[in-house]
This record gives sequence, structure tokens and C-alpha cells, in this order.
Amino acid sequence: MNKRILLTCTATLFLHVVLAQGFSGKVFIDKNANGTRDAGEAGVSGIRVSNGVQVTETDNAGNYHLPGDAKNKFVFITTPAGYKFSKAFYIRTDSSIATYDFGLMPVKQAQSGMAKFIRLTDTETYLYNNWITETKDYARFEGADFIVHTGDICYEKGLQFHAQQINSNTMGLPVYYCIGNHDLVKGPYGEALYESLFGPVFYSFEAGPAHFIVTPMRYGDYQPSYTVDDVVQWMKNDLAHTDPSKPVIVFNHDLLTYDTLFTIRSGKDSINLNEHNLKAWVYGHWHINFARTHGNTGIRSLCSAPAPDGGIDNSASNFDIIGVDKKGISYVQRRYTYVSNQVTQVSPAANGVAFEGNKLLVSVNAYQTSSYVHQVLFSLYNKKGQLLKQLSLQQRTDWNWATTMEVPAARMNNVYTSTIEATLNTGNILFRRDTFSMKRTSIPALTGQVWPEVLQNAQRTGVVNTAGTHGLQLAWSANIGGNVWKSSPIYAAGKIFVGTIDDEENKHCGITALDAKTGKKLWQFHTKNSIKHSISYSNDVLLATDAEGVTYALEAATGKVRWQHTGDLKNLPAYNSGGVVQEGIYYTGAGNYMQALEVTTGQVKWTNHDWSGGEGTPAAMALQNGVLVTSSNWNHLYAHNAATGKVLWKRSDEGIRFRSGTPAFYGDRLYVHGLNKLHIIDPADGKTVDSIPTEDALKTMTAPLVTDQYIIICTAANGMVAYNKHTKQQVWCFVPGEALFYTAPYSSPSSATIESTPLCAGNNIYVGASDGYVYIINIHSGKAVSRFRVGAPVFAEMVVCNGMLYVADFSGNVNAFSL
Repeated sequence: MNKRILLTCTATLFLHVVLAQGFSGKVFIDKNANGTRDAGEAGVSGIRVSNGVQVTETDNAGNYHLPGDAKNKFVFITTPAGYKFSKAFYIRTDSSIATYDFGLMPVKQAQSGMAKFIRLTDTETYLYNNWITETKDYARFEGADFIVHTGDICYEKGLQFHAQQINSNTMGLPVYYCIGNHDLVKGPYGEALYESLFGPVFYSFEAGPAHFIVTPMRYGDYQPSYTVDDVVQWMKNDLAHTDPSKPVIVFNHDLLTYDTLFTIRSGKDSINLNEHNLKAWVYGHWHINFARTHGNTGIRSLCSAPAPDGGIDNSASNFDIIGVDKKGISYVQRRYTYVSNQVTQVSPAANGVAFEGNKLLVSVNAYQTSSYVHQVLFSLYNKKGQLLKQLSLQQRTDWNWATTMEVPAARMNNVYTSTIEATLNTGNILFRRDTFSMKRTSIPALTGQVWPEVLQNAQRTGVVNTAGTHGLQLAWSANIGGNVWKSSPIYAAGKIFVGTIDDEENKHCGITALDAKTGKKLWQFHTKNSIKHSISYSNDVLLATDAEGVTYALEAATGKVRWQHTGDLKNLPAYNSGGVVQEGIYYTGAGNYMQALEVTTGQVKWTNHDWSGGEGTPAAMALQNGVLVTSSNWNHLYAHNAATGKVLWKRSDEGIRFRSGTPAFYGDRLYVHGLNKLHIIDPADGKTVDSIPTEDALKTMTAPLVTDQYIIICTAANGMVAYNKHTKQQVWCFVPGEALFYTAPYSSPSSATIESTPLCAGNNIYVGASDGYVYIINIHSGKAVSRFRVGAPVFAEMVVCNGMLYVADFSGNVNAFSL
């Protein structure tokens, strides 16, 4: 008999058997954890069991029966809160199986009022790396109920690798998976390999007070066998057996809607999850860190960048810790991967001591991926080694701890030794010793200089008309209470303005004003979502657009709102580019909500209708002679007529579409990163007139630095490279230390990344790196002249103004150095 006919007959026979007999079994307490029901192991009542269509509950003895269905591939349970499955929560249907039994084991120290889980997403690897160990260690040290992976595991090798290396046995707690678009691979049907490794593509489980539902990606690289009708039918049955008072958290690889109505619609049916106590939609797919609340519904959506490498929009590598109580998401904490034994005494330091008034500022950056820092102790010793003072520091951000202490006049100008002991929840201690002189750094008198834009002007020129220096001396340090990503400090009217992000809970995002001479906080304004990129200053007004496309015009003196404008952002990607202001017009937004707004009123002068789509990019706009240059990652670089908004030209070739960096004007040319090539473009027609091919990936958030003699570019893995502007030959390469964590798209160990555009002053280059240092580099030799350890990555561009260097780092510190 033909083999195919034999298989068809066998499958048909099995189908008839299933339909006739259905599925029966028992859910029991597996006392010896062997996955098999032994004598004396009692059944558990009220456990939900499903065949992928119908849902039933076990009786008082733990028994259940389900009818057979043509689409049945699995029988699976909804693992109840307070328990974990002993073998698996699913069993593949098979004619040789008489009963489908599931073992449960009570979870030690399970909390009924709270669930805590670790979320991974878009790992897309088949190579073992530290992020796996860190995730496992976090679960062991800090506790969690489960790990969930929200898809793109990815492709055949990635699926096999994760099934072997990141499972419930290897990680020490239940591990659940979602299917992503790249997990639908070649086979009898798209999800066949996924099913063989991870089980059903839709299912539910419970932990703490909440009901969790895993749903599949609707589309992918290969056609799935499931339909939206299948998912809706099962979800209706699942939720019909769920306590309606329980908060519902849905996991999926993509966001269902940017709107407020979470309705899954199929050709035959639909389900409105707003009516079923939906509290959160947790997803991946976009490789970004982004969180928002959907209108007045209270429903929160949470996206995360990958744990192994940098996100598409240069979001930081991480995994999430998410807490759920009876009201829904109670907290979100991000753990940045690959950070180990990181402790830095920012002040006091050998290169300067910061003061708050007459008090010494003690500021420490301390971080460990796998465990929280819960105490930081500062000890001060004199030359004889005698202990003079011991202080406990208070936490200000996820990286920074600080306090102040009185310094008697007799102790000024003397040399001291200090130690830092940062104690982790594991009991391990991160230790550092420093020697410093207790003296104030002189600060130049303020002048009327202004630094109103990232890289000081709309052309994004990084050359500063001031003399350089041979050292960095800390003058003051101030923490603004939130992480600083790409928001370059702005200097105007004797103040420093900086934006912060909060891609977890939207609580610590906003704009802060500091006194430029002392670092004293003058005012702080909370924004709806993260200020991911630069802010602009014009005529006593600060302008910024948050990640949800809301633009704020604030009075620079007070922080009061002049006007607020909501852009027409209706879908992802989120907005994280840098706008630009010129001649009373603020240009902001992306795609079809990119707009020109009047600075005085917020009125819309024009809206872009010529392009949309692509991915988010952290590049800032650049503007010269009426040509406004902007971009969309994985799409195009666009030049617009600044007066009308009309597109003049666009480019996507030679790696230009895969880019994160800001374009920069120099003279009558535009300098733009491609993926592996620097393009020198005629801004009139967009054509490349010259170029420099590179071996290094130019995926950083930086602009090229162009001087009369050099072209300097920053790379994702190999630091900073200088080329002779006339010969295009490489002159030198400066390589900083290994990045503390990774941001450039798909960058991972080993990468010496620079994400902050360098500034040139005289013969010196000032640059902040992802290794947590600020450097002064000789422009002719590429050799380091001086460096200062800030202890957190520097992503934002810096400011050189009034004889000072202002640096905002990821810890939320704004550091001022006297030059």
C-alpha cells in the first residue's frame, strides 16, 4: 500500500477513535515528583482541563472527561495558583494513551495575593551566554513564580536550543513560551516544531491572584494551522471557567491594539477582553522598551527589548520582573543584562569632590543583574587609617545611591581614603576603595552662552569653539530621579535641562531643570511617557516630545506648561527621535504624524503625508538651508522641505535604511551612517558624492563628527575611528572598555560600544562610552589624555559650555566637570 495512503488511513482511524472515546484522566498531587500517579496520590478537584476547544473541571476525586474533536492535538491543564506541574502541563494526544494524567506539586512559599514573574522575549539565539545564567540566578536569589518567553525564540536552531537550555528543569521554576512570527517554521504546518518542543500554542495558567493566558502570533514566516476562530472559541471557554474577579494578563508576541478596546475578532466570532477584567497585555516583537496605559481602561501594555543583545531602536538588553496583585500589574522592574560587580564612587573621587551647599555629596553607582543591591555603606578614613565617619546611603534610582555629610573646615584640603560596601540580597558585597583630596573645584563665572539643541545646533555640529583641556575635574553631581537615555542636556539661562525615561511604569519620566553652577534642582515636570531623546530650547521655551507622541512646551524659568499637543500616533513604533527647532518652528514626530508646530502657540503648520512605516529610530532630525532630514529605521532616510513638509528625496540603499545615527551637516554636505559605510551626500538631491567603507557596524545612536581635518565615527563594537577627511584613510582607532550592557541593534559581547556623539574642542575630543567612563582623547593621536569613571553607560550627547562639560549618564546623574 502507498505510504501516504497508509498514513492517511491511520490518522483517520485515530481521529474516529478520539471522537468516539474522548479524553479522560486525573489531576493528582505528585508527592514523589516522578510524573506518574502512584498509589496513595490523591486527586485534586476544580482543576481546569482542555482539549484546545472545550474546557472542563475535575470532580472531587480529580477525574475529568473531555469529548474528542477533530482539531485536538493536546490535552492540557490550567496549572492552578500555589502549584506547579511535575512533568508538563500538556500531553500530546495519542491513540496509545489510555488516560491523560497530570501531576501537581505544591509550591513552597507561594503567595496568594501576589505573583512575580520573569519575562524574556525575542532572544533569537542558539548560543549560550551570561544572560541565561543571570536569569536563572535572579530566579534563585530573588524568587519568582515562573518565567515566560513572549516569542521569537527563534527559527529551528533557536527553538531546539531553548528547549534544551531554558526549560523548567534547567531554570528551576516553570517556564512558559509564546509562539512568535519567526517560530513558525518550515514543516507540515508552521507551528509543528514549536508544538513538538513546547506544547500547545494557546493555553492558560494561574499564579497568585491572577489568570494568565498565552495566545499565538496570528502570522509568521510559515502558515500556521490554527486560526483566530480556534483561539477565540477556546478563550471563551477558558474564561467561562475563570473567576471573573481575577485580573487577566495576556501574553502574546505582538500588541493586539494601540487603542483602548482589546477585542480579538475572527471571521465567525469575537471576544472583548475588556469585559473579562483584562489588566495587561505583555508582548515583544518590536525589540523595544516601551510601556503605556491604554486610555482610561487601566489596561497596561508592556514591551521589552531582547535579553541577549541590543534592541532595534537601541533599547537596552534586559529582562523584566513583573509583579501582579488583585488589581493587575503592581510593579515592573527592568534588569539590564551582563552587568556584574559594578560599583563606582562618583563623589568623592580622585578627580573631584561634589558638594551640596556646605555638605559633601557621597554618590555611588552600584548594580548587579542577578541580584538587587539593598544596602550601600560609605566609610571615611584619615591618612593614619582611622575611621572618621560611616554613612548608609539612600537609593535614588536603580543604579544610584547617595547621601550628604557635614565637613568641618579643619577637614578641607586634606587627603582621605574611603571605602564602599554595596551589599546584594545574596549577601555578596561589592567593594571599592578610593583616595581623594577634600577640596572644592572652582567653577567659571556663568556667561550668556546657550546650548539649545543636541550637539548645540540644528546642523548637529559637534565642533565647539573653545579651548580644550588636559583633565576632567568634577565640580558637582546631581541625580534627577530617573534614567537618562538619549536626552542630551540643554544649557540656557543659567540652567541645565535634561529628560528622563521610565519604560516600565511611566512614573519617573519627565524634564528636570538644574542650576548650572551648583546642580541644585529648580523644578521637575512629569511627562506622560519617556523623554527618550533630546529636548530643544527657543525663546525661554523648552520643547520635547515623549514616546507616545505628546509634545510639551514648558516655560524654562518655571516648568509650567505653555501648551501641549498630542500627535496622531495610533500604532507602533513608539516615538523616540530627537526633534529640532528653528525660526520659531518645532519639527517633531515621525511618519504620518510628523509635524511642524509653532513654538509660541503649538499650532500645526504642516503634517507629513508622504511616508509612514518602518521601525523606531533614536536619530535626531537635522536641518540646514530649509532641508529637514529625518529617518525611519528599516525604511528610509528622508529629506523634507522644511517650509511645506514635502519630501525632496529619500534613500534606503547601501545600508542607509538600517541605521540609528543622527545625520550631520558640515559645509554644504550631509554626513550619514550606513550599516557599514559612511556616506557623504549632496543634500540638494540625496546622492552620495563620496563615502568611506568600514569593517565595523555603524549601528550606534551617534552622528559623525566632522572637522576641517578629520571625520570621526563611533561603532557598535570597536569604539571610535578617525579618518583623514581628505584621503579617507584611517588615522587611529580608540577602543574603550567593554559595554556594561548592550544597546546597538543586535550587539552583544564582546562590544566596546560608543553611543554618545563625541565633541571636539581644540585638540581634544570629549566622549562618553557604554563602559561607564567619560574620556578626553587627543584628536591627532587617538590616545586617552584623561578619563573619569561615572559608573553607568553614557548614551546622551554631552555639553561643552561656559568652560564646563556637562554629562548625563544612565544612572540619572548629571555630572558637571570644570575644564
